[in-house]
Amino acid sequence: MHAIVKNKLLVVTYLLTILYALHYGIPLYATSSYLHNYFSSSLISLLYMAGSIVALIASIYISNYVRIFHAYRFTFGLVVSEIIVLTAFAISESPLLIGPLFIIHFTLQTLLYICLNIFIESFSKHTETGSIRGLFLVLLNSSILISPIIAGAVLTKSSFEVLYILASVMLIPFLFLLRKFLSHVKEPRYHKINMFEALQKSWRNKNLRGILIAGFIIECFYAVMVIYSPLYLQTLGIPLTTYLSVILPFALIPLVVLPYEFGILADRKYGEKELLISGLLLLAFTVFLCVIVRSSDPYVWIGIFLLSRIGAACVETMAFTYYYKKVGPEDSSLVALFSSTRPLATIIVGATGIAIAPLVVERPQLMFVILGCAILWSISYILPIKDTR
Repeated sequence: MHAIVKNKLLVVTYLLTILYALHYGIPLYATSSYLHNYFSSSLISLLYMAGSIVALIASIYISNYVRIFHAYRFTFGLVVSEIIVLTAFAISESPLLIGPLFIIHFTLQTLLYICLNIFIESFSKHTETGSIRGLFLVLLNSSILISPIIAGAVLTKSSFEVLYILASVMLIPFLFLLRKFLSHVKEPRYHKINMFEALQKSWRNKNLRGILIAGFIIECFYAVMVIYSPLYLQTLGIPLTTYLSVILPFALIPLVVLPYEFGILADRKYGEKELLISGLLLLAFTVFLCVIVRSSDPYVWIGIFLLSRIGAACVETMAFTYYYKKVGPEDSSLVALFSSTRPLATIIVGATGIAIAPLVVERPQLMFVILGCAILWSISYILPIKDTR
């Protein structure tokens, strides 16, 4: 830990991660409910899917952008654009504007997340990848942990518009730190490899293929939780403000306290494979539990979601650690490929929601059944991989 803190540029990048996570997390679990004021459930799924498709296409070419503009200038432009777009999203009242603005906002957030990972990888040492990535996830998730509390407080006393403006304000100090500390950093020579080549290279390698699938599955889990869990719990009689202010702050604690410890274990004691499989099994168990339980008691859901996030913390940390031990910062296409599992997962989850929309209206827990089966399926791709130790 001391060695990590001594790396000034890594510390700055961690601060940027906190600000990004606050910006991302404050409106995160409220957005589907906000969009519900203007669109049906099917259209909301379609918007998430459209945003993910655009984000995925943009991610395909991100290595070209980074090579041309360099990571600092490209990131700076993304942040300025996101402030403008999210502010417009907040003050607009027309569905014809809100839909496209949401898609652009979703895309910009995805690209910004990839750029953060490029910075983190640039300042990382291979022998400390687990702890560095674990701490990255701790900071990311701790900010997302407090975000629902902030969101709940804002929505109790104010409006969705204030919520999104507050989220955009989080990026102003981000711009200051980016400009002050990272504008003159010498960047690596980025390899000329596009996303399609990166996908072919990774898919032919059983280790990278397995980890990509693990990364995809954990993003599917998060997508279902973000889009469908608020709507599902509302059908059980649990209001959005209770979900944001009571359930999530407790449920997200494992994502804050466990990733760094899991990263240390991966670096020094256990291999990633064993921990990854254990995390996936726990994740599958809790997802199926969501299907069985029909209680309207918030404390019951705190317990279920708490267990699910223990599994999620384990899977996410091991996937990050394993992949970035295999990939360097100069491989911006490979970095982008792993980060692109997020929009791809949202596309698949959104498409599934649209395809079974009539059934989901009557039985919203069907999304959790499908997710649980997908998690169990992914384990077959994890079993053949070899630990990095």
